Amino acid sequence: MIDQIRKPIEKEFQLYEKAFEDAVNTDNELLANILRYVGTTKGKELRPVLVLLAASLFGEVDNDAIKAAVSLELLHTASLMHDDVVDQTYQRRSKYSVNALWDNKIAILVGDFYLSKSAQISAGMKNRRVTPLLAKLGCDLSDGELLQVNNEKKLLIDERTYLDVIKKKTAQTFAFCTQSGAISADASSDDEEKLRLFGEYLGMIFQMKDDIFDYFDSGEIGKPTGNDLKEGKMTLPLICALNNADKKEAKPILNMIRNKDFSVEKLKSMSRFVQDRGGIQYTEKRMQEFKLLALDILSEFPESDSKNALIECVDFAMKRSR
Repeated sequence: MIDQIRKPIEKEFQLYEKAFEDAVNTDNELLANILRYVGTTKGKELRPVLVLLAASLFGEVDNDAIKAAVSLELLHTASLMHDDVVDQTYQRRSKYSVNALWDNKIAILVGDFYLSKSAQISAGMKNRRVTPLLAKLGCDLSDGELLQVNNEKKLLIDERTYLDVIKKKTAQTFAFCTQSGAISADASSDDEEKLRLFGEYLGMIFQMKDDIFDYFDSGEIGKPTGNDLKEGKMTLPLICALNNADKKEAKPILNMIRNKDFSVEKLKSMSRFVQDRGGIQYTEKRMQEFKLLALDILSEFPESDSKNALIECVDFAMKRSR
């Protein structure tokens, strides 16, 4: 489905890939080996696609949009690398993480390399508005991660607190994608704000879908699951399930979280609890609400292949299986 979404900006995406490759070129042998490995673990690259699609809504995609896409993907990669160290995660996309194959020190330093490259590329843009937005995004990512770390000390959080975390950790990344694409195309302030909101709603959907995955067997979706549970992270499916359960049903689940008792059997019982108590259904309902908000924004733009591709992005975020 991603290949279909990418069709309106296929030529521009190839330019992005070349620019990204140039950005991470180095003669440092150790760094080059690690960067090559990281390149083999690339995901769907939906974020740069969103930058280019947003820009193409307004006509030709220029070099600023390419640089915005590269800068964003560099920052995103750095944040994932640092997150793997913070969360002590040793697998990503069914492959070993950098901290697992090398060590935490190297993972942090390589993440810093990506982060610095992101700033360097964005500084070369003609439009000076994107760089401070990228810096703010970096602050939001750190802010969201610290909120989440602080929340892990609490036994229970509410839905509003959960939404605040994912807005800063995921939704603002997607919002940057679509807003920076609009900025690069000199869109009006009104259209820029519409696309920023569209990206934010899309990011909320995307993260909620990721949180649903945590309650299914990894064989079903092709990626490790249970990570949020093991780290004691309260995501919306679990928050809802606990709200729907009586005290007797909720007590053993809360004890698991309190005691960090995350054996395979306990994780399976918690997954069943979340599914049986309506956590998945409620999260899907909230996703549907954000979907309608996102599509309502797109309805205000003229028909085009790029607009249709953005609609497909919403559909992909809702229905993806990994």
